This record gives sequence, structure tokens and C-alpha cells, in this order.
Amino acid sequence: MKVGTVALVIGYPEQKASLIEFLSDDREIAIFEAAVLSGEIKPLDVVYLVRNQIKKEDEEFGNYIEELLCRPFVKPEIQEHAVKWLKSKIRVEKYKKAETEAAQVIAGYAFKLFLENPDRKDYFLAGSAAQVRIRVFTLPIVEQTENTPISNAA
Repeated sequence: MKVGTVALVIGYPEQKASLIEFLSDDREIAIFEAAVLSGEIKPLDVVYLVRNQIKKEDEEFGNYIEELLCRPFVKPEIQEHAVKWLKSKIRVEKYKKAETEAAQVIAGYAFKLFLENPDRKDYFLAGSAAQVRIRVFTLPIVEQTENTPISNAA
């Protein structure tokens, strides 16, 4: 059974716990944790920076593939590989969207559990077919970032 992780980033504006963000990508969680441990003032900004860089690189590669497909004299094998890549990219995007939606539901539930017991910082939620590790990170202040925070997702 694969175990996924959902990390909650909690802030305390006006002394009230607020869900600022949730992370479900293991790489982003590791980047966030490293930023916290290194003393970054706004560790989420580090995650957003890496996320935007990856998105930019994906877009550039997608544009390259699209350009290849638009050329009139590209070998059929290359066109075939490009079409396969595009189909694969679509499947990956659908999977990521479904995963994000599931993580959002899990984060909302885990935030409710956090409000009931703020001492729970690392635990598992288990169902009949899946298990999710919940990690809670608390920040002393709510970060002001370009991304829209998830305020009081409960």
C-alpha cells in the first residue's frame, strides 16, 4: 500500500489558527521543510519559486513539442513521439488535478482534527485501501505571498 503525505501549513493571524497552504508533493514538502530548517522567513515562497520554475520549464518543453508538430517536414516517427508525449502529458495533468482535489479534502479534514487537538503534528489517516501521512507545520505569522492562501479551509 502506497502512503502519501499531506503537509498542512498553519498560521496564526489574530491568534486564530488558519490553514495557509497544503502540500502533497513529496518534493515540495522536502523543499518546504529544508527552508524552515534553514531559517527562511517565508518558506512557502521557496516552494512557490521552485513550483513556478518547474511550470516554466514544462511550458517551454510543451511549446517545443507543439512547434515540432507544426513543422511541415518532420519525420513521422518524431510526430508520433510528440503526439504520444502530448497524450501522456494530458493523462498526467488529469492525475495531478484529481490528486490535488483529494489532497484538498484530506487537508480540510486534517485541519479540523488539528483544531480539535493542536498537539497532533505527525500522524496517519487510514482507510480500507489507502493511508495518508499528515504532517503539520506551524508558522508564527501568516505569510503574504502572490498565491492565494487557503484561509480557514474547515
